Amino acid sequence: MKKYFIVSLCKEGVLGGGMLLDSEKATYKTGKVTVSEKYRNLEMRYEEMAEMVPGHTLFWPTVTIKMKNSEEYKFIVFARAKLLVALAQMGVTLREEM
Repeated sequence: MKKYFIVSLCKEGVLGGGMLLDSEKATYKTGKVTVSEKYRNLEMRYEEMAEMVPGHTLFWPTVTIKMKNSEEYKFIVFARAKLLVALAQMGVTLREEM
């Protein structure tokens, strides 16, 4: 199963890109060369995710992925409901909206 979502990471500004979900991890990719390499190809393994939290930034729908190592990644997601369902199917815990 591979699913692709258009998302923007809210880190060092708003970074347009995409998120690919496969059977092991969610991978965020952006072509922005002005940000750190870590965020250009960010891999988040499902077993390392603590929870996902829907919310809003201004009027944009967001999903914050909280990792077990206490890192957090906030994404603006236009197909948020579909992303939440796909991550829940991979075993990621959904917490109520912030």
